Amino acid sequence: MKIIETNKHSIIYKENNGTVSIVPNTPYWNLKILENKNERIKFDLPIEGIEIIETFNGMIFNISLNGQTITTRPNMADAVVESFANTDKIYKIFDEYNNNKYNMSLLHGILSKYGERIKTVSEGFVVDDLFILDRTGVAWNWDAKHKVKNTKPRTNLGSGAICIVVNKTQRLKLKGPDGGLVEIDQMGYVILSKIDFLLNPDINDNVFMSQLPKKTIDILKFNDKEVDGSFKLDK
Repeated sequence: MKIIETNKHSIIYKENNGTVSIVPNTPYWNLKILENKNERIKFDLPIEGIEIIETFNGMIFNISLNGQTITTRPNMADAVVESFANTDKIYKIFDEYNNNKYNMSLLHGILSKYGERIKTVSEGFVVDDLFILDRTGVAWNWDAKHKVKNTKPRTNLGSGAICIVVNKTQRLKLKGPDGGLVEIDQMGYVILSKIDFLLNPDINDNVFMSQLPKKTIDILKFNDKEVDGSFKLDK
């Protein structure tokens, strides 16, 4: 790629395929284009147990801190890259993310329709005894025998967490048990969206499948062949 112009407000550059792009001159884009040449952004500080890597979807980061992983939203991209120079900001991002609240009883009501396919445990939601989505919205492989996260497979995040991206975050209004509308906030939306993905994984998604143990891959491929239609494993 070639930088054409940089000014106070924007960065103009030509991609290798000849496309000319204009992006705002913000901390994220400054690092992404001027320093990283449009490659994925990575940062790690092993001494503090910090690892940050941009997902394949730009402006979305997976941050691992002492074994715990969160996935940030696009509107947090500037704050994430600015935290590279100040680790206190990384801890602040973690605290704010983990303080997100969502209506747990409502989630349970929505997820109960899947029966045994989804089990609620202290760490989060186990899907088909193959995956677990923790309460911060991060997916992991699940060791059903020992009932713990399976962190052995080397994933895109390095920590063992599975990179699943929800492109949009929003608030949802759903009909509650009494017939009235109740609201699920952004974190609840992320959790529901990722659970839906894990219930109906795309076995042709090479990025996703490459993060799974062989046993899980074999199960998903077998189920895909055996049953047709959406929600293939519904009982």
